[in-house]
Amino acid sequence: MTRSQNILITDGNSTWALSVLQCLAQIEGYHVFVLSNKKRTATKFSKYTSYYKFYERPDDESWVKIINTEIDKHNISVILPIAEQESLFYIKYGNQILSTAKIIPLPLLRDFETAIDKKALSEFSKSYDIPHPNSFFITSNNDEQACISQINFPVLIKPLSLKGGDGIKKISARERLDELLVNSNQPLFVQEYIEGYDIDCSVLCLNGKVLNHTIQKGNLNGHNAFAPQLAFDFLQNDEVLQVAKLAMAKLNWSGIAHLDMRYDLKAKNYKLIEINARFWGSVEGSMFAGVNFPHKVIQLALNQEVSNDGFEAIHHMRFKGVLKSIKRNPLFIFRRKYVLNNTEAKTFLKDPIPTLYKFREWLGRRIKL
Repeated sequence: MTRSQNILITDGNSTWALSVLQCLAQIEGYHVFVLSNKKRTATKFSKYTSYYKFYERPDDESWVKIINTEIDKHNISVILPIAEQESLFYIKYGNQILSTAKIIPLPLLRDFETAIDKKALSEFSKSYDIPHPNSFFITSNNDEQACISQINFPVLIKPLSLKGGDGIKKISARERLDELLVNSNQPLFVQEYIEGYDIDCSVLCLNGKVLNHTIQKGNLNGHNAFAPQLAFDFLQNDEVLQVAKLAMAKLNWSGIAHLDMRYDLKAKNYKLIEINARFWGSVEGSMFAGVNFPHKVIQLALNQEVSNDGFEAIHHMRFKGVLKSIKRNPLFIFRRKYVLNNTEAKTFLKDPIPTLYKFREWLGRRIKL
């Protein structure tokens, strides 16, 4: 049992806020207060939200004042940012937040910015011998000519400003790369395509040491080949963990992170692809496997002992995966035992309105299209 604690989420509009809220709901004694820059989000309609307040996000100085007012008004114990933008805000302005509220552990600014920047992470990985795909940053035709002899096709073109697989293009020949460079008015981040499979490692760290982790291998594609997976096998893999430990140690990381990796069939090793310095879509899956990351990072903020009991090898499917599976095979809906034990069904049945609201929003977007 956890002593009563008031937890403040200041980016309740984040994509991953509801999943984090569902994890916190498993811990007795947490009261969750949510601020959002949207009037309505899924978290607003959760029965686990004790308080919801809409603010049009102001400048950073004004946001500090608003947060401090909410901390004082509601006796907040811990501040829990969900997404990268909000974590970055607390890294920069944490010293201006009332000390009565603890902010979850976060890395230093330079390490955070390295982790979330594709180009910077590529250069960082190379300098510390962290396995990473050959990557090139092309800003002009001259850059292309200098890099082209080093590039093995096929390659992936990755937008520097996007995440979650959005905007990625697979290019199989130089001619297509030339065409993209001519038509693009922005630099191109080019990464050699690795023949293999994706595998991820979620971590909780303090001063570069991994305290807890889960490893998950996707087995159901999202809306495209590069989008987040919709179903996972949680499994043990020491080689993946060693890559994660090396990266987190060299970044001297504190807090949570989600590392995207890929197994290289030719090199027979695991390569770091990207670091998400935020909570992730399968955070509920990690919880079902035995690691409740939102709870553990709060324990860390409160200087409580954080246990490492490992995690179970389970199969987990996100709610979007259930819908996709039903669309593929309507009889999937009758796999009652699987749906109840291996998906977000249990949390949905206990708190259905937020997910129904998200479905309504999605349906509205589809109808407009």
